[in-house]
Amino acid sequence: MNRGRLGKYSLWQFRDFVIERGIAILIIGFLWGYVLIAPFRAANGPRPMLNPSSPMWPLLITVASSIVSLSVLIAVNGIVSTDRKMGYYRFLFSKPVSVIAYYVQLYFVHMMGVVAAMLVLSGILRAIIPDFSIVNYLLYTVLIFVAMGGIGFFISVATRFDWVTLAAVWLGSRALRDLYGAKPGLPGKLVQVLPPVHRLNDLSNSLITNGSAHTNDVIWLLSYGALFFVLGLVLLRQGSLAD
Repeated sequence: MNRGRLGKYSLWQFRDFVIERGIAILIIGFLWGYVLIAPFRAANGPRPMLNPSSPMWPLLITVASSIVSLSVLIAVNGIVSTDRKMGYYRFLFSKPVSVIAYYVQLYFVHMMGVVAAMLVLSGILRAIIPDFSIVNYLLYTVLIFVAMGGIGFFISVATRFDWVTLAAVWLGSRALRDLYGAKPGLPGKLVQVLPPVHRLNDLSNSLITNGSAHTNDVIWLLSYGALFFVLGLVLLRQGSLAD
């Protein structure tokens, strides 16, 4: 299969994403958003006065950023491992197609799918809360997809229990950094190699609200995710989907 034909197949990959994951992401995101916004609308009318100076703004950002993380988890869950577990790889690669090229394309198709879903949700939120920035929210979505999605891609190549492992890594890194990050000695040094998820609260509030973020945090997250994405490709090249 040449590159042109593989590129056309991205339309089918995107269709599968919408049916299998996109609809679920939109439903979950809408429900979370409704639970957050409904009390404000009931108390303050259909267009609640919620802005960056409001004491409830951090809660809005926390929920919005959590929807992104959950969406990425849904998007990368089983991105490689499902084909291995269900035996789909026998059909997918029955013709001469590069395994690496296929999964690189699939990764970016899923990224575009998550961005499209967040565009829809942020558009609805913007209609209710005019101070909410759609562009900044999408920038945050891309950043988290690269960081979290890269790790998830590697885990999906390495194990069949990827969503559980990714959730444990993402949440466990935060807990371990909170416990040992400020302590001296070996534990404090070891946790520094974990994903910098402890910085996500400050980063999400700054990036979504103001469109800016600490450069070191952005570089660290992007580099971490990109590194594990490349490691996943290396593992794919050297290993076998039949394992």
